[in-house]
Amino acid sequence: MISWPISEPVLVDKALMLRPWHLDDVPEVFKICQDPAIQEFTTIPVPYTREIAELWIRTSPQKYAEREKISLAGVRNGEVVLSISLHSIHEFDHVGEIGYWVSSSARGEGLASHAVEMLTDFAFAIGFRRITAITLPENMASQKTLLKAGFELETVLRDGMTRRDGTQTNSVLFAKFPDVKILD
Repeated sequence: MISWPISEPVLVDKALMLRPWHLDDVPEVFKICQDPAIQEFTTIPVPYTREIAELWIRTSPQKYAEREKISLAGVRNGEVVLSISLHSIHEFDHVGEIGYWVSSSARGEGLASHAVEMLTDFAFAIGFRRITAITLPENMASQKTLLKAGFELETVLRDGMTRRDGTQTNSVLFAKFPDVKILD
């Protein structure tokens, strides 16, 4: 059973804070999501408007309350630098899928893998037993992020994703499982 906390989590360490989204974040999310790399490698709507950013942030608490999604802002030194979510949750099976994007100003610093570890550890602590992530085959940066965060490459899903131009392409599936403690 998953022990779903009543309120959205705030996860903090010395490098990063993962917190619920605030309406004050709308301008920054809108700005970050204009990045062509984020548009290419994620499923955000394109074009991405301020209205879309506001709706996404406004509905985040409801999706959490309905146990559909945990969506958090990654904040470093008071600035939103990434988004991370646990979605596609199947509570009965104790599984979910992790997704994220990172602002261009914060790429290459290891913040994404750190955020993935933080949210995955939280998910395991509340009862999830398997967390997956899916990338496009050419998204090597995301694949490196997942491997660094302790995920394993599981398989290639044939025709597992649709590109922005409507063509079908393979996708790469990663997974992580909680550590197993062996009792003496």
